[in-house]
Amino acid sequence: MTQNDTATGQIAAMERMLELMGSASSSELTAAQTAELSEIFATSIPSLDRTLGLRYVEFVPEVVVELTITEDHVQPWGITNGGIYATLGESAGSFAGFIAGGGGMVMGTTNSTNFLRPSTPGDVIRSTARAVHTGRTSQLWRIEHVNAASGKLCATTELRTVVVPSK
Repeated sequence: MTQNDTATGQIAAMERMLELMGSASSSELTAAQTAELSEIFATSIPSLDRTLGLRYVEFVPEVVVELTITEDHVQPWGITNGGIYATLGESAGSFAGFIAGGGGMVMGTTNSTNFLRPSTPGDVIRSTARAVHTGRTSQLWRIEHVNAASGKLCATTELRTVVVPSK
């Protein structure tokens, strides 16, 4: 596969992602659409999410992502680096914002993450983005990061976003 083929494939994947995300802003996605969108994120679009191994689980009515913590995600002391939680919050909240914003580009402006309980390699962190405020030009999201096995809250993120209307 040539570099041009790769770029063409990424453009097609991005167009399909935008189409599916647009569908999510007006109605719930089917299980097949959710699986397709998750696969696009996992394989077709280069991103930090893909590098970390983040999995998109649900898109509507809340955005839910999961990450299995590995040794690549920890501090030298063996616990999950706080930047992982901030990244999970940014990813879940930004995609929730995109859906709520009706297709306009959404950018995080403030990410405040509070760390409550450590996690270690092997733990699955499930992060759920819920709207606090979804205005026309600004949004506020609360993301809870829970250890999927224990159900205990590990961290919270408050993400403020700005909505840039599509032209």
